[in-house]
Amino acid sequence: MSITLVRPDGLHLTTKATLAQLAQDQILQEFADGLIPKILAHFDLAGETATTLAEALHRTGLPAIDALLTGLLVLDAEVNAVIDDETRVFPLPGFLTYRARLPLDQFPLNLMRLPPLNAGGYYRFTVTEPYCCTVRLDLHPELMVTGHVRLAAAGPNLPPHRLTLIEARLDRKLLTPELIEAALALGRGTEQPLHAIEAEALRQMLRSL
Repeated sequence: MSITLVRPDGLHLTTKATLAQLAQDQILQEFADGLIPKILAHFDLAGETATTLAEALHRTGLPAIDALLTGLLVLDAEVNAVIDDETRVFPLPGFLTYRARLPLDQFPLNLMRLPPLNAGGYYRFTVTEPYCCTVRLDLHPELMVTGHVRLAAAGPNLPPHRLTLIEARLDRKLLTPELIEAALALGRGTEQPLHAIEAEALRQMLRSL
């Protein structure tokens, strides 16, 4: 049984797919430069291969699952949940915020949608324990102007989340070392700076572009 379906509105994943199936799926090997299989390949999934995508969406604190969720966050994933016999669509950041109120046994998950991507996008992932960071952006090949900037991170006491302040500072700008430093200085806000490990990981990924 196929776990992926390509439609005009993006790539659809069944939430019954296991981590092992996600790691091996041929369509996912090509989508977003294989970001999701690359993330999963970084980890020893022994004991977690039978975990389904639906189960992973309700868990945190496991490095492989946290890393997977950062990848799905930068891909703007949406989750279809059944609530009161109706299917409702949640952007992944919102779902992760409210998932404690949506136990899987009461509110089943059907599909996840990954919206279409622009050609030539860049996708990067790195783990510097105990942190993981994922970057997605489009970059004009000549002007070096960014677009669709998405950054996500996870770490100790930090469930997978988007770094929206940094994204906004980088988006639709000429990508330079100075801009990268100014963006990273924003952290998660004035009271929540990035950890030095996160900042360095993001710095290296962005400068590599």
